[in-house]
Amino acid sequence: MRGSAKNLVTSAQARGEAVAALNIDSIDTAMGVIMAAESAKSGFILQVTVETLEIWGWEFLTKTLLELINQAHVPIALLLDHAKNPESIRRAIDLGFDAVMYDGSALPLGDNLAATREVVAYAQSYGVFVEGEVGHVARDGEPAQWEHLTSVEEATTYWSRAGVDALAVAVGSKHGHYRAKEDVHVERVREIAEATRAPLVLHGGSGMPADLFSDLIQAGIAKVNVGTALRRAWWAGIDATRDQKPREALLAARQRVLERSHKIIAQLQKNRLFP
Repeated sequence: MRGSAKNLVTSAQARGEAVAALNIDSIDTAMGVIMAAESAKSGFILQVTVETLEIWGWEFLTKTLLELINQAHVPIALLLDHAKNPESIRRAIDLGFDAVMYDGSALPLGDNLAATREVVAYAQSYGVFVEGEVGHVARDGEPAQWEHLTSVEEATTYWSRAGVDALAVAVGSKHGHYRAKEDVHVERVREIAEATRAPLVLHGGSGMPADLFSDLIQAGIAKVNVGTALRRAWWAGIDATRDQKPREALLAARQRVLERSHKIIAQLQKNRLFP
């Protein structure tokens, strides 16, 4: 069923949990994460990037994902992740996305704010949830100097002026690769949460241990993005069935994604562990 990203995030925050935001690259991956959420009886945010939409075709993939969501028995919001071009965001909204994430993190703060406000103005007229980012979360392959941890001052300025519904912050996690617990600045999350009262978003959640998730959620994280862990699970299924028919390999990959997604959802839910 269609879910509200805002309700999913704020409800998780009120329960002292975080909503899972799971990135997919294919239809079978989407089926796996939806099946996991249904098993866990938990709503979540299904995320897809511009690059993935370009490969599959915007209209085809959006229509297919929305059909899968409509058939599901838990609330699911569809979010366009890490869109750097407002035109892409407008296209996604026009196709029926429930939520968008504008990534202006590479821009100076003033330019990031201006572009974010443009996105928010368009999205709000359709009732679409907007996530913005200040600071810059590291990514595999980028120069180390590109990483920019979010300061309390930057977060406060951005949150008060941008008009977004949730705030993605850079606190030491990394897209694609978990580093180490000591690299993640839990106290910075707490300081930003206390200063802004914003629902905070953690990008780069793959590979994090359950106790670190718990610390981050207690500090103020209300949404956790995971993508790489699901891709690795998918490849594990493919590798284990390399000599079998493609349909059998895809079934195995979907099952691995289901199992990994189920574990991630459970880790983000307070005192709710599923078999």
